[in-house]
Amino acid sequence: MNAERAFAELLSQMHREQCAVIDARPEPDGPQGYSGSQVSYYQVRSRGAGGQARQDRLVVKQASLLERRLVHHLLLQSCAVPPAVIPDLAASERAPMYMPFTDARPPHAEGNGSPLTASIAEGLAGIHAANIGQPPEWLPRASEDFPGRLWLKAWHEQWEANLAQPDFAAEFERYTAQLEAADERLLRALVALVEEATCLTVLNVDLIPDHIRLWRGRACFIDWEQSSYGPLYLDLPNAFNVETVLTYRDALARRGHRIPEVDFLERFHAISPYMGLRYLGFALWQWAQGGAERERGRWFLYYTLHLALHGR
Repeated sequence: MNAERAFAELLSQMHREQCAVIDARPEPDGPQGYSGSQVSYYQVRSRGAGGQARQDRLVVKQASLLERRLVHHLLLQSCAVPPAVIPDLAASERAPMYMPFTDARPPHAEGNGSPLTASIAEGLAGIHAANIGQPPEWLPRASEDFPGRLWLKAWHEQWEANLAQPDFAAEFERYTAQLEAADERLLRALVALVEEATCLTVLNVDLIPDHIRLWRGRACFIDWEQSSYGPLYLDLPNAFNVETVLTYRDALARRGHRIPEVDFLERFHAISPYMGLRYLGFALWQWAQGGAERERGRWFLYYTLHLALHGR
């Protein structure tokens, strides 16, 4: 399938009528994903079957086979991902995935009771509920290698490298034993949840703010490069805090998966250091760069360190 046909198919999905592409103009620059995949942006003019002219910003991502399969799987379930045209679901190399450009979340619009928080909770609960206990056979299991699949090795390696710098060691060495203990507690909690097996589902595991977008006013989730099958609590600390996470629990309960509040909050707290431990590696890398990069990242280092040690 060539790009023009893919754009026409995508636009027909988006506008719910047959669309013909008039022209597609590539944009010279656009934001790239953190996964390292190439993302291209286009301004596409089209005309619908009723004669209406439109212009849309569309995205082409050179996506991994895992992401292409996972997005296709979620689309079949009518889950909270943007519309997509995915011509190739078999090639092991990266291949194009065509999507509309989705809006960023408005800043400071979240909180307990906010419409955005409710939309994020509904979307994520919908994905989790549709896949609890039903893993696609091709989806990696996080439990096969928790440290590797959850990017928990990075902080260990960078911490040791940074300790060789006297100024870092003087300020941070005292946290070494606490971080190692926090890492071990997290892994024990994850193993216990896998053994219990009641909350295992499809996970994104990298829901940074930029990966939670808006499509026509509703939350949707992008960038599934690191997806796996594991405890649903791993997707929660990036999207919710202790004040808002019960919104997700209630949305999950409405889909037939009811978890007692006390149990749910205990498990959320036990898994919430994951966000700190996962992104601590990047914060430590920023420190190692020195100069302006270190100063820009100082707050993030302390933020991830606090989350790693204390959770949500």
